[in-house]
Amino acid sequence: MNFLTDHNITSMEAFAERVVQIHEQLRDLSNNIQKTERRLGKLAEHLVHADNHKKYKSVYQKYKNLAPKPQQPSILNPFPKKPDTTKQDAYYDKHAEEIQLYLDAKRYFDVVMNGRDKLPIKDWQAEQTELRAKKYTLSKEYYTLKDEIKSVEVLRRSVENIMGENLQKGHLIKTRSTSL
Repeated sequence: MNFLTDHNITSMEAFAERVVQIHEQLRDLSNNIQKTERRLGKLAEHLVHADNHKKYKSVYQKYKNLAPKPQQPSILNPFPKKPDTTKQDAYYDKHAEEIQLYLDAKRYFDVVMNGRDKLPIKDWQAEQTELRAKKYTLSKEYYTLKDEIKSVEVLRRSVENIMGENLQKGHLIKTRSTSL
């Protein structure tokens, strides 16, 4: 009864319309939650790569600076020796994971940033915070509607039982009056 009075439902048609509205709202909320979760996942990926880029840039720069300068052929030395890369190779062996994380982040941002150099980390963090709050609000609404659907289903079953009993009583009364 509380549900019916709260929503000003006075007929079966109004009840059916409200049930349809609740299911549409639930579907819309579900779609919005999914979109929000997808964006949160993308932002998390951006921020992980940004963190790796920032953290390991100096390691990569040092690795790059250890590369020997190639010797140019000259008249006196037409076939220069191959440069000695033992220092750079040893540094790479020691810091391979950090260097690879930096290179992965660099490749990722080369694709994602479309030529922009500056990473909008603060914007991503602000958007992430905003989307988390939005997801919380949407989830709360979603579960409220789920509870409302449970109430509606109980109410619907009760109405069907009552209507079924009334139909049976009406059928019994008709059969008794015709048999007399």
